[in-house]
Amino acid sequence: MFAKLFINNNFGLVFNNGSNCFKRNLIISSNKLNFTNLIPIRRSICTSNSIHSILNSNSNTTHSISKNVSCSILINKRFNSNKVTPQNKQNIDTNFKDTLKQNDNNDSEESKSENDKKQRTSYQEIKKLFRLAKSEIPLMSVAFICLCLSSAVSMIFPSVLGKVIDSTKESIQLDENGEPDPLKTTENQLFEIGSLKVTSFQFYAGLSCIFLVGALANFSRIVLLRKVGERLMAKLRLRILKKILYQDGKFWDVHKTGDLISRLVNDSTVVARSVTQNVSDGLRATISGFVGATMMLFISVKLTGYMILMFPFLIFVALVFGRRIKSISKDIQTQLGNLTKVVEEQFNLTKTIQSFNNEVHEVGKFKTEVVKLYDLSVKEGLLNGYFYASTGFFGNTAIILLLTLGTYMVRTGELSVGDLSSFMMYTIYTGSSVFSLSNFYSELMKGVGASGRIFELIDLEPAIIPTKGEKVDDIKGDIVFNNINFNYPTRQNHKVFQNLNLTIKEGEHVCLVGPSGCGKSTVTQLLLRYYEPQSGDILINGHKLNDMSLAHFRKQIGYVEQEPMLFSGTLRENLTYGKRNATDSEIDEVCQLANCTEFINSFPNKLDTTIGPKGAQLSGGQKQRIALARSLLCKPKILILDEATSALDTQSEKAIHKTLIDRQLNKLTTISIAHRLTTIKMSDTIVVFNANGEIIEKDEFTRLISNPDSHLNKLLKKSDGEDDTESDLTKKEGETEEEEEEETKEEETEKELKTNKTN
Repeated sequence: MFAKLFINNNFGLVFNNGSNCFKRNLIISSNKLNFTNLIPIRRSICTSNSIHSILNSNSNTTHSISKNVSCSILINKRFNSNKVTPQNKQNIDTNFKDTLKQNDNNDSEESKSENDKKQRTSYQEIKKLFRLAKSEIPLMSVAFICLCLSSAVSMIFPSVLGKVIDSTKESIQLDENGEPDPLKTTENQLFEIGSLKVTSFQFYAGLSCIFLVGALANFSRIVLLRKVGERLMAKLRLRILKKILYQDGKFWDVHKTGDLISRLVNDSTVVARSVTQNVSDGLRATISGFVGATMMLFISVKLTGYMILMFPFLIFVALVFGRRIKSISKDIQTQLGNLTKVVEEQFNLTKTIQSFNNEVHEVGKFKTEVVKLYDLSVKEGLLNGYFYASTGFFGNTAIILLLTLGTYMVRTGELSVGDLSSFMMYTIYTGSSVFSLSNFYSELMKGVGASGRIFELIDLEPAIIPTKGEKVDDIKGDIVFNNINFNYPTRQNHKVFQNLNLTIKEGEHVCLVGPSGCGKSTVTQLLLRYYEPQSGDILINGHKLNDMSLAHFRKQIGYVEQEPMLFSGTLRENLTYGKRNATDSEIDEVCQLANCTEFINSFPNKLDTTIGPKGAQLSGGQKQRIALARSLLCKPKILILDEATSALDTQSEKAIHKTLIDRQLNKLTTISIAHRLTTIKMSDTIVVFNANGEIIEKDEFTRLISNPDSHLNKLLKKSDGEDDTESDLTKKEGETEEEEEEETKEEETEKELKTNKTN
């Protein structure tokens, strides 16, 4: 019989004979196996007639795994008593040791399999990296032609140098004294190009034209590749941003803003450079190396053979260092993300940091991340230093050896001086090309490391696709939450709702009330479909929310948060964010509804006033009113106010109260979340949650507030200062008769509205 075995530093082997169970302790030390005597153990943890498990010698658990070592063990005999004979002990020891040896072989095979898998993964990552440039193939092809042309021109020079040396040597003319005559030498100097002989003037003039063409080709290559690189970087950033913006709430719970910014900016730059400029350098090195090696073979096969001996070493070094650089490059990009994350948080919370006098602490936190990045960068520098130093030393040594052999061949007449000069230059060119190729591989691995973080975002499909589903225009009906079970993805153990059932009727103004953390805001998050419930359905006028086009649905919803986020720009740009083509009259109308007109007109530039990042130049109440006006401009059929009036003064609250009453008259639904009684009383239906996310009360505000035993009153009494607020419901101190009359009119309007709803 067989059993799977997991080995720790001190385990026991459990087996039984049908009536008794035994545990044998196994101690592994210094690569030797030592067994203790059999110890009877509780029968309840064994399975009859079979090996049950491996027990940790210090616990009664039936499994323990601390090392990735596993094997199968064969028990040949069952034991019929509590005694163990030496023969049985020997059988167990022998079988167990044999199995461990077999397991070592399996481990080596698994290790090879893992290495093969890593190689396949690297190849797939590289292939995926180059697919990014698929749309840029036409321009890259032109750049490649220019690259070939400029490289070919560059590779002409060593051959030209050799011909100049040999031609000059052969054309030397002596004067009467036996000294070289420069004038006669220049006049008689001819250059052979194939079967054609040309004068020195023709030769140098033609050579200048060729070099000019090479320079133009090199210029075109650089410009085209820069253009391709910038276009690729722009497209890549757009793809990343598009993927990010379409993600659901779970994505934003897991990922930090700073890390996403780092991927969007830093990683995309590394990837674009790797695919364009680095690939260009790699192709240039390949062409130069191939042409150089060919010319070296043409000049001397013998010397070329010695030269080729250095290639395996360089390739091996490039592969080894390339993999390590890929890994550390990914670590550097990740740490850059962490650094950006810390800075982004500190800049957003500057006032909080200053209020707690924690500048020194925050600088220290930033310094910690900087030091981590510094250490990784130094480590990368050391790797590069080892790589360049070793390859450079080996390359220079090889050149010295080739020069020694070449000099000997010149003496024996196997080579001319010009051929040796050309060969040595081609050797330098080819060695440099091989060196550049190894550097290309190293830089490519950096790109692969950065691309892994980018593809993680690009390949991430949103759990909720906004554009998928039926476009439903009629969402003015009832909103029904049917048996909703929900917990946030990052808090699996915390149940927010369990079998939640809630109906919000068409045109109703419902206020959700309850202690902090009871799930009031979660109701609106589910309605906006930032998250999906684990079970249950949300129905809008009989349509399942899951079957509706989310993008189309959200266009018909207005959402105002307690701390509304405004964009850096003008008031007009923020007000028209949801409706770009809004007219001035429409803007004026919603500004009056949200009581914004007065403070907007107090600014010199009025609607064209710049409000700074996140609306920094506005007060909390002003930001809330601008956000409310922005939502009202879209004429939402469902309006969600999440503590959206918490920072408003009395006058603004009254103006907004009128606006909400008008919405009810037009049978438009409003959902409010509030803690303040002045806000709660604006609603006609109150839904009270307890701390467990359960609805414990739902009724009209007037009935609940008049009942001293209602959960609403109990909840309000727990809040500091609510008793004073409650007294304000009848009449505020110093209230004028005009204000009393105005409130009376509002109450009459509310009564009329309720009468119409009843009818």
